[in-house]
Amino acid sequence: MKLTDACAGVARRFMRLARLVALMCLLLAAPAAHAQINCNQSVFSNYSPAVGTNVFGRDAPVGSTTQTYTNSIRFHCQQDPCCDRDIFLTFKAAPNTEVPGYPDVYPTNVAGVGVRFTISNGPGTSCRQLPLTIPDGYNKITCHQPPGAHEPGMDYNIDVGAQFVKTGPIGAADLLTMPSVSMTLNVNDDPRNWAWGNVFSGSASGGFTIGACSVNRPAVQVTMPAAWIKDLSEIGATTGATPFVLSLYCDAGVRVAMTLTDAVDPANRTSTLTLTPDSTARGVGYQISHDDVLVYYGPASAQAYVANQFFVSTTLTTGGPLLLPFSARYVRTGRIDGGSADALATFTMSYQ
Repeated sequence: MKLTDACAGVARRFMRLARLVALMCLLLAAPAAHAQINCNQSVFSNYSPAVGTNVFGRDAPVGSTTQTYTNSIRFHCQQDPCCDRDIFLTFKAAPNTEVPGYPDVYPTNVAGVGVRFTISNGPGTSCRQLPLTIPDGYNKITCHQPPGAHEPGMDYNIDVGAQFVKTGPIGAADLLTMPSVSMTLNVNDDPRNWAWGNVFSGSASGGFTIGACSVNRPAVQVTMPAAWIKDLSEIGATTGATPFVLSLYCDAGVRVAMTLTDAVDPANRTSTLTLTPDSTARGVGYQISHDDVLVYYGPASAQAYVANQFFVSTTLTTGGPLLLPFSARYVRTGRIDGGSADALATFTMSYQ
């Protein structure tokens, strides 16, 4: 009997010890409580872009864009000594109706011109998955920060941009309105929201024009030297390179492209220009080069990016004269018979 009582006492003490150990384990397993952290603006403005005069080339394809007009925002957040935290930035465009066919482009008051908003990391910032646009009127980004003392905390630099997009034939109107974009900040496990207001106000100024060039001499005759059969010893051999120039006068802000078309054989997509039917020579053709690059022939179309179209201005024109250097030469194509060799090419300009 005494032995049984002693065993029961040991069992009760053991149970109390087990409960104490279980309680300690529960306490040790409980998650650390998040400290409240605060975020504050350092640079934040309600931006109305002044775009000046933007030029879309006459033949610029739908989807062409202007430069990006950027509003840089800066803010500071304390760190949590205990835990990682996520800073969420929510951007909303209003009104949020998009241009048909575009998931992230919104109309402006100018017919044929929409606007796309972009979100990018600024210097020293690496928020997740940027850059992004704002599709369907909404996007939310995450900036992750590790644990640390409340201060000095972390500084964030976010660039929010507006890029204007050609969405159709451009109307003649000044740019006045575009959607506004607001930004709200919140932190995980914190019910508070910082509604900091608009990063784009919804108003803008400036306009859009159609740029092109005029051709000073629409018809250029190139007089070729006489060619000797000995200088065209095999198929593909060339001789008689003769320079000539096309002269344009251009608006500022245009990229100029060109297509040369074989007038005798418009379907020709090679680099050899066909002789006219009244030519008496056989076994030769002509090649034309621009800036020492051989030109291949294409369709007589001003549409952007047609076959064998090439740019004759690699940068936007500054406005004024534009001289385009070319060269023509003979090329042997087969058995040669002497005689006259005439050919005709047309050129079609495309302003993009």
